[in-house]
Amino acid sequence: MNVPILRRTGYDPRANLAFEEELFASLRADPAPFCIFHHCDACIVLGRSNVAADWVQLGAARADGIPVLRRISGGGAVYLDHGVLNYSFIVPKRMLAGLGAPGPGLTGPARYIEFFRGVVIRALARGGEGYAPSGISDINLHGRKVSGNAQRIAASIVLHHGTLIMACPLWQIERYLKIPPNRPGVPHRGFVTGLREEGRLHPEEQLREWLAQEFRSACRALAAEEPLAADVPLRLPPSERA
Repeated sequence: MNVPILRRTGYDPRANLAFEEELFASLRADPAPFCIFHHCDACIVLGRSNVAADWVQLGAARADGIPVLRRISGGGAVYLDHGVLNYSFIVPKRMLAGLGAPGPGLTGPARYIEFFRGVVIRALARGGEGYAPSGISDINLHGRKVSGNAQRIAASIVLHHGTLIMACPLWQIERYLKIPPNRPGVPHRGFVTGLREEGRLHPEEQLREWLAQEFRSACRALAAEEPLAADVPLRLPPSERA
């Protein structure tokens, strides 16, 4: 089966968020697997229901000209810059039916997170051990967070996207993000790290290749449970078409 992989080369966070939202809307009507990679200029991105003042040091962000934006999925606020690789996976919901019933204590959405987080951990593990799931949707390396993930679930598709911290912007995180309401008393320092800080100096191209290969492999395994009639053509929202 065809699984399109798109790397966006622009760094405008508003454009990247808008593209993802347009693609999500397009694929809701015509479901197909899809993968996107992108980077953003410095910004803060809130989860869909976050109250900005609870998550962000708004005065510092305004003073430094850091935009505060909002995505269509849940989860908490994140600081993004060129050292953070963003990935998005979209899969038709019917394909995920092959995952089976949720395990003890797992809802349907949690089962999806378990599946997609497994894709990312298997990809990263190609470059060394030490990665493990943490909390609701994080991935840790040597006990500290290197990846956060969130989802948007529609009737026909599931969008799962996340961040992979290649180089940890710790001072920016400490300056712009408050201690999350769901993590009281736990400072950013010692909680979050980056691949570079942990000695994982893989080129970004290698990371994207590992993630794309694992995503394609996972989609093809799902398709064996829910066969597609034919390969799907590349579908792009109007803003990305020539």
